[in-house]
Amino acid sequence: MENFLINVDELKNKIEAILFIGGEDIKIKDISKFFGIPIDKLIPIIYELKGERKSSGINIEISDSNIYLVSNPKYGGVINNFFEQEKKPKKLSAATLETLSIIAYNQPITKSEIESIRGVNVDSIIGNLESRKFIRICGKKETVGRPNLYEVTEKFLGYLGIDYVNELPNYQEIKEQIERLSYSENKGNE
Repeated sequence: MENFLINVDELKNKIEAILFIGGEDIKIKDISKFFGIPIDKLIPIIYELKGERKSSGINIEISDSNIYLVSNPKYGGVINNFFEQEKKPKKLSAATLETLSIIAYNQPITKSEIESIRGVNVDSIIGNLESRKFIRICGKKETVGRPNLYEVTEKFLGYLGIDYVNELPNYQEIKEQIERLSYSENKGNE
């Protein structure tokens, strides 16, 4: 644990270095504990750092209790073009895209609910999406067996060049249709 009088600029540089090496699993509370700074004092510093990075090629994202680096969506085309010249990035299959769509528009959702919609087993697709960090477990459903609930990640949204799930095409309209269908099915089961 580092304990010192805070030089805010130096602290921001240290946080950036930690994020660069640490990936997506850096918790704000761990940074707070390490530097001996209360979370309520650290959060404004993190948001200041995020603001400073906003126009650069690397941005800072804050999600729930985690903080991590992401590429600036405005440079997505350049990144794709650069890596296409080296090797063609692995495209997502139609089945994978369908599964991602189901998760994005229905989240949080269980694997069995996804399989019910798709009509096929999705074990390998779920595993692939988790390893690519496009989806994550966000909890357990309060039902028999307490199955995992899945949601899409900020990395997936960044892949699409959007910041929020409600920016997906026809999001509100599709959400309302899903809710009407769910209501009809539940009413029919009573």
